[in-house]
Amino acid sequence: MSKEINPIVQDVNTRFEMVYKTTKLFLQNRKEKNNKNEKYSVVKGLLICGDAGTGKTHWVTKGCIDAKKTEDVKPIKGSITAAALFVALYMYREEGKVLMLDDCDILSLQAKERSAIIDMFKAATEPTTDKRIISWERAQRNPLMVANDVPTSFDFQGSIVWITNDSVDSLKLKLKGHWAALDSRFITIPIVLNQQERLLYTLYLIEEIGMLGKNCQAKEGGFPIKIQNETINYLNKNYQTISEISPRMAIKIADTIYNHPSDWKKYLQIQIS
Repeated sequence: MSKEINPIVQDVNTRFEMVYKTTKLFLQNRKEKNNKNEKYSVVKGLLICGDAGTGKTHWVTKGCIDAKKTEDVKPIKGSITAAALFVALYMYREEGKVLMLDDCDILSLQAKERSAIIDMFKAATEPTTDKRIISWERAQRNPLMVANDVPTSFDFQGSIVWITNDSVDSLKLKLKGHWAALDSRFITIPIVLNQQERLLYTLYLIEEIGMLGKNCQAKEGGFPIKIQNETINYLNKNYQTISEISPRMAIKIADTIYNHPSDWKKYLQIQIS
Protein backbone atom coordinates (compact mmCIF):
# COMPACT_ATOMS: atom_id res chain seq x y z
CA MET A 1 0.00 0.00 0.00
CA SER A 2 1.46 3.36 -1.05
CA LYS A 3 2.05 6.05 1.56
CA GLU A 4 -0.60 8.77 1.60
CA ILE A 5 0.81 12.13 0.50
CA ASN A 6 0.20 15.18 2.68
CA PRO A 7 -2.55 17.29 1.01
CA ILE A 8 -0.33 20.39 1.09
CA VAL A 9 2.41 18.51 -0.72
CA GLN A 10 -0.16 17.07 -3.12
CA ASP A 11 -1.25 20.59 -4.05
CA VAL A 12 2.34 21.56 -4.88
CA ASN A 13 2.77 18.31 -6.83
CA THR A 14 -0.34 19.11 -8.86
CA ARG A 15 1.16 22.41 -9.98
CA PHE A 16 4.40 20.79 -11.07
CA GLU A 17 2.48 17.98 -12.76
CA MET A 18 0.81 20.66 -14.89
CA VAL A 19 4.25 21.99 -15.84
CA TYR A 20 5.47 18.51 -16.71
CA LYS A 21 2.44 17.44 -18.75
CA THR A 22 2.12 20.74 -20.62
CA THR A 23 5.78 20.61 -21.62
CA LYS A 24 5.28 17.12 -23.05
CA LEU A 25 2.21 18.28 -24.99
CA PHE A 26 4.20 21.14 -26.51
CA LEU A 27 6.66 18.60 -27.93
CA GLN A 28 3.97 16.78 -29.89
CA ASN A 29 3.91 17.17 -33.68
CA ARG A 30 0.61 16.31 -35.35
CA LYS A 31 2.35 15.49 -38.65
CA GLU A 32 4.35 12.72 -36.98
CA LYS A 33 1.37 11.06 -35.29
CA ASN A 34 0.22 7.57 -36.14
CA ASN A 35 -2.70 7.86 -33.74
CA LYS A 36 -5.00 10.69 -34.81
CA ASN A 37 -6.68 10.70 -31.40
CA GLU A 38 -3.46 11.52 -29.56
CA LYS A 39 -3.72 14.83 -27.72
CA TYR A 40 -1.70 17.96 -28.36
CA SER A 41 -1.94 21.50 -27.04
CA VAL A 42 -3.51 24.31 -29.08
CA VAL A 43 -2.14 26.79 -26.53
CA LYS A 44 1.48 27.52 -27.43
CA GLY A 45 2.75 29.38 -24.37
CA LEU A 46 3.59 28.20 -20.85
CA LEU A 47 4.49 30.75 -18.16
CA ILE A 48 5.91 29.34 -14.91
CA CYS A 49 6.46 32.14 -12.43
CA GLY A 50 7.34 32.48 -8.78
CA ASP A 51 9.73 31.29 -6.13
CA ALA A 52 13.35 30.56 -7.02
CA GLY A 53 14.93 27.20 -6.28
CA THR A 54 11.67 25.23 -6.09
CA GLY A 55 12.21 23.04 -9.17
CA LYS A 56 10.51 24.92 -12.01
CA THR A 57 13.27 24.18 -14.50
CA HIS A 58 13.59 20.59 -13.27
CA TRP A 59 10.02 19.71 -14.25
CA VAL A 60 10.27 21.32 -17.68
CA THR A 61 13.53 19.46 -18.31
CA LYS A 62 12.03 16.19 -17.07
CA GLY A 63 9.13 16.61 -19.49
CA CYS A 64 11.59 17.04 -22.36
CA ILE A 65 13.66 14.02 -21.32
CA ASP A 66 10.66 11.74 -20.80
CA ALA A 67 9.24 12.77 -24.16
CA LYS A 68 12.65 11.89 -25.69
CA LYS A 69 12.65 15.26 -27.41
CA THR A 70 15.53 17.15 -25.80
CA GLU A 71 16.98 17.95 -29.24
CA ASP A 72 13.77 19.87 -30.02
CA VAL A 73 14.21 22.24 -27.07
CA LYS A 74 16.32 25.41 -27.11
CA PRO A 75 17.11 26.56 -23.55
CA ILE A 76 18.08 30.21 -23.15
CA LYS A 77 19.39 31.30 -19.75
CA GLY A 78 20.26 34.76 -18.54
CA SER A 79 19.76 37.88 -20.63
CA ILE A 80 18.41 38.06 -24.17
CA THR A 81 17.85 40.88 -26.65
CA ALA A 82 14.87 41.25 -28.96
CA ALA A 83 17.12 40.56 -31.97
CA ALA A 84 18.49 37.37 -30.40
CA LEU A 85 14.98 36.21 -29.51
CA PHE A 86 13.80 36.80 -33.09
CA VAL A 87 16.58 34.59 -34.42
CA ALA A 88 15.93 31.89 -31.79
CA LEU A 89 12.22 31.86 -32.67
CA TYR A 90 13.12 31.38 -36.32
CA MET A 91 15.52 28.52 -35.56
CA TYR A 92 12.82 26.75 -33.49
CA ARG A 93 9.80 27.76 -35.56
CA GLU A 94 8.58 24.26 -36.49
CA GLU A 95 5.74 22.46 -34.72
CA GLY A 96 7.04 20.29 -31.88
CA LYS A 97 9.94 22.68 -31.18
CA VAL A 98 10.14 24.52 -27.85
CA LEU A 99 11.98 27.71 -26.97
CA MET A 100 12.62 27.72 -23.20
CA LEU A 101 13.53 31.06 -21.62
CA ASP A 102 14.85 30.24 -18.17
CA ASP A 103 15.28 33.12 -15.72
CA CYS A 104 15.82 35.65 -18.51
CA ASP A 105 15.36 39.00 -16.78
CA ILE A 106 12.98 40.51 -19.31
CA LEU A 107 11.27 42.88 -16.88
CA SER A 108 14.49 44.83 -16.18
CA LEU A 109 15.11 45.60 -19.87
CA GLN A 110 14.55 49.05 -21.31
CA ALA A 111 10.88 49.64 -22.12
CA LYS A 112 11.40 49.57 -25.91
CA GLU A 113 13.37 46.31 -25.82
CA ARG A 114 10.96 44.68 -23.37
CA SER A 115 7.96 45.73 -25.47
CA ALA A 116 9.53 44.24 -28.62
CA ILE A 117 10.07 40.90 -26.84
CA ILE A 118 6.54 40.78 -25.44
CA ASP A 119 5.11 41.60 -28.88
CA MET A 120 7.03 38.61 -30.29
CA PHE A 121 5.62 36.43 -27.48
CA LYS A 122 2.11 37.51 -28.40
CA ALA A 123 2.60 36.87 -32.13
CA ALA A 124 4.24 33.49 -31.47
CA THR A 125 1.43 32.24 -29.22
CA GLU A 126 -1.63 33.60 -31.05
CA PRO A 127 -4.27 30.81 -30.83
CA THR A 128 -5.01 30.13 -34.49
CA THR A 129 -4.93 27.25 -36.94
CA ASP A 130 -3.58 29.68 -39.54
CA LYS A 131 -0.02 30.97 -39.82
CA ARG A 132 1.44 32.83 -36.85
CA ILE A 133 3.61 35.46 -38.50
CA ILE A 134 6.43 37.08 -36.53
CA SER A 135 7.98 40.14 -38.18
CA TRP A 136 11.08 42.23 -37.63
CA GLU A 137 9.91 45.68 -38.68
CA ARG A 138 13.23 47.40 -39.16
CA ALA A 139 14.73 49.14 -42.16
CA GLN A 140 17.70 46.77 -42.26
CA ARG A 141 18.39 43.21 -41.14
CA ASN A 142 20.78 43.11 -38.19
CA PRO A 143 24.09 41.12 -38.31
CA LEU A 144 22.65 38.27 -36.21
CA MET A 145 19.82 37.79 -38.69
CA VAL A 146 22.23 37.92 -41.64
CA ALA A 147 24.61 35.38 -40.03
CA ASN A 148 21.72 32.91 -39.55
CA ASP A 149 19.96 33.73 -42.84
CA VAL A 150 16.80 34.80 -41.00
CA PRO A 151 14.08 36.52 -43.07
CA THR A 152 12.30 39.65 -41.83
CA SER A 153 9.10 37.65 -41.25
CA PHE A 154 8.26 33.97 -40.83
CA ASP A 155 5.57 31.55 -39.67
CA PHE A 156 6.15 30.28 -36.13
CA GLN A 157 4.48 26.97 -35.23
CA GLY A 158 6.58 26.07 -32.18
CA SER A 159 5.91 26.75 -28.49
CA ILE A 160 7.37 29.02 -25.81
CA VAL A 161 8.11 28.14 -22.19
CA TRP A 162 8.92 31.19 -20.07
CA ILE A 163 10.32 30.43 -16.61
CA THR A 164 10.73 33.43 -14.33
CA ASN A 165 11.27 34.12 -10.64
CA ASP A 166 8.97 37.14 -10.92
CA SER A 167 5.50 36.86 -9.39
CA VAL A 168 2.24 37.33 -11.27
CA ASP A 169 1.77 40.66 -9.47
CA SER A 170 5.21 41.85 -10.63
CA LEU A 171 4.44 40.82 -14.19
CA LYS A 172 1.08 42.61 -14.12
CA LEU A 173 2.66 45.78 -12.74
CA LYS A 174 5.55 45.91 -15.19
CA LEU A 175 3.82 44.67 -18.33
CA LYS A 176 0.68 46.76 -17.81
CA GLY A 177 -1.55 46.47 -20.90
CA HIS A 178 0.52 43.61 -22.30
CA TRP A 179 -0.40 41.34 -19.38
CA ALA A 180 -4.00 40.64 -20.39
CA ALA A 181 -2.88 39.66 -23.90
CA LEU A 182 -0.18 37.34 -22.54
CA ASP A 183 -2.44 35.82 -19.91
CA SER A 184 -4.96 34.79 -22.56
CA ARG A 185 -2.27 33.18 -24.71
CA PHE A 186 -0.16 31.44 -22.04
CA ILE A 187 -0.95 28.68 -19.57
CA THR A 188 0.14 30.44 -16.39
CA ILE A 189 1.25 28.32 -13.43
CA PRO A 190 2.28 30.33 -10.36
CA ILE A 191 4.70 28.56 -8.03
CA VAL A 192 4.47 30.69 -4.91
CA LEU A 193 4.88 28.69 -1.72
CA ASN A 194 4.59 29.77 1.90
CA GLN A 195 7.15 28.59 4.46
CA GLN A 196 5.12 25.52 5.45
CA GLU A 197 4.62 24.44 1.83
CA ARG A 198 8.32 24.94 1.12
CA LEU A 199 9.36 22.81 4.10
CA LEU A 200 6.89 19.98 3.52
CA TYR A 201 7.58 19.82 -0.20
CA THR A 202 11.37 19.82 0.28
CA LEU A 203 11.13 17.07 2.91
CA TYR A 204 8.86 15.07 0.58
CA LEU A 205 11.44 15.28 -2.21
CA ILE A 206 14.19 14.07 0.13
CA GLU A 207 12.26 11.33 1.94
CA GLU A 208 9.97 10.01 -0.80
CA ILE A 209 11.58 10.93 -4.12
CA GLY A 210 15.23 10.46 -3.14
CA MET A 211 16.32 13.95 -4.18
CA LEU A 212 19.52 13.66 -2.14
CA GLY A 213 19.91 9.90 -2.70
CA LYS A 214 19.25 7.64 -5.66
CA ASN A 215 17.59 10.41 -7.69
CA CYS A 216 20.08 13.13 -6.84
CA GLN A 217 20.92 15.28 -9.86
CA ALA A 218 23.50 17.42 -8.10
CA LYS A 219 25.89 14.65 -6.99
CA GLU A 220 26.53 11.41 -8.80
CA GLY A 221 25.28 8.53 -6.63
CA GLY A 222 23.73 10.97 -4.17
CA PHE A 223 24.71 11.64 -0.56
CA PRO A 224 25.08 8.95 2.14
CA ILE A 225 21.99 8.17 4.25
CA LYS A 226 23.62 9.77 7.29
CA ILE A 227 24.02 13.06 5.42
CA GLN A 228 20.42 12.91 4.20
CA ASN A 229 19.14 12.36 7.74
CA GLU A 230 21.28 15.21 9.08
CA THR A 231 19.86 17.47 6.38
CA ILE A 232 16.28 16.49 7.28
CA ASN A 233 16.94 17.11 10.98
CA TYR A 234 18.55 20.46 10.28
CA LEU A 235 15.62 21.59 8.12
CA ASN A 236 13.07 20.54 10.76
CA LYS A 237 14.91 22.31 13.58
CA ASN A 238 15.87 25.50 11.76
CA TYR A 239 13.19 26.11 9.13
CA GLN A 240 12.10 29.35 10.85
CA THR A 241 15.55 30.92 10.60
CA ILE A 242 16.88 29.56 7.28
CA SER A 243 16.89 32.33 4.70
CA GLU A 244 15.21 30.18 2.05
CA ILE A 245 13.63 26.74 2.28
CA SER A 246 13.87 25.06 -1.12
CA PRO A 247 15.16 21.88 -2.78
CA ARG A 248 18.19 23.86 -3.92
CA MET A 249 18.90 24.97 -0.36
CA ALA A 250 18.59 21.35 0.85
CA ILE A 251 21.33 20.36 -1.60
CA LYS A 252 23.52 23.18 -0.29
CA ILE A 253 22.96 22.01 3.29
CA ALA A 254 23.75 18.38 2.44
CA ASP A 255 26.87 19.43 0.56
CA THR A 256 28.11 21.48 3.52
CA ILE A 257 27.49 18.62 5.97
CA TYR A 258 29.24 16.18 3.64
CA ASN A 259 32.34 18.31 3.03
CA HIS A 260 32.73 19.76 6.54
CA PRO A 261 31.85 16.88 8.91
CA SER A 262 33.44 18.48 11.99
CA ASP A 263 32.14 22.04 11.85
CA TRP A 264 29.25 22.04 9.37
CA LYS A 265 26.86 23.64 11.87
CA LYS A 266 29.12 26.68 12.17
CA TYR A 267 29.44 26.90 8.38
CA LEU A 268 25.69 26.70 7.88
CA GLN A 269 24.99 29.30 10.56
CA ILE A 270 27.21 31.74 8.69
CA GLN A 271 25.83 30.84 5.25
CA ILE A 272 22.07 30.53 5.48
CA SER A 273 20.73 31.90 8.77
